[in-house]
Amino acid sequence: MKVKRGFSAVAILVSCFTVLPAMAATFEVPRSFEIMYVDLESSRQFGNDFKVDVEEGPHQIVVRFNKLLRSGGDTQTFQSEPIVLNLQFEKDTYLSLKAPYVSTVRQAEDNVKDPQFSIIDEVSGKEVDYKQQMLTTKSGLQNTRDFVAEVERLTAKNSMNANVSSSGPDVAPTKMSDDVELQMMQFWYNQSDKVTRKHIRVWIADDLYKPEVSSIQFEMATFWFKRADKESQQAFQQWLIKE
Repeated sequence: MKVKRGFSAVAILVSCFTVLPAMAATFEVPRSFEIMYVDLESSRQFGNDFKVDVEEGPHQIVVRFNKLLRSGGDTQTFQSEPIVLNLQFEKDTYLSLKAPYVSTVRQAEDNVKDPQFSIIDEVSGKEVDYKQQMLTTKSGLQNTRDFVAEVERLTAKNSMNANVSSSGPDVAPTKMSDDVELQMMQFWYNQSDKVTRKHIRVWIADDLYKPEVSSIQFEMATFWFKRADKESQQAFQQWLIKE
């Protein structure tokens, strides 16, 4: 009887674990990136800074470029602003963020401004479509920032962009309304003053051009221009001609 009761207890214990929700998908980043939040919850609740397991369905994952480089006896830290990714996970999906290897200070500095990466489905080997938003750069101590609140404001603001009127040119009809890169280039251009708009135009003609005094509008407009494909870049240039 004692043995039977022992087996019964084990069976009950196993049955309790089997009713727990199973994680259906995984998201992983390389060591040069970190996962900050999953659906605005700390990634540590899901796994660790480099790999998290999530349930099937849409998820908002916040990542950032985060690289340590040693030079002589010193160690430098390079961090980008948090990047908000909107991803769709199917059952048994394994998505990996792939990024070029960074070994020099110049490469690290470039990635701080404009992190380079793609997202691959490890099962099919194909690149995955996704939408991203990036927090704006702020001065001061970074560890005092409320990133969750900033992400909430950013996503809420961008979701309302379609309903916000501006004094700038009309949207070019050559692209569909779901062209995120084109919309963001137009948005930041419309937020710029006359001087910044001139800097943006000059930079498009010469991408080595750097204004003496930059601004967040200039940085974000050029960021999205570099991220856009040729079709979106041409659509933006045509849109500027109408201005």
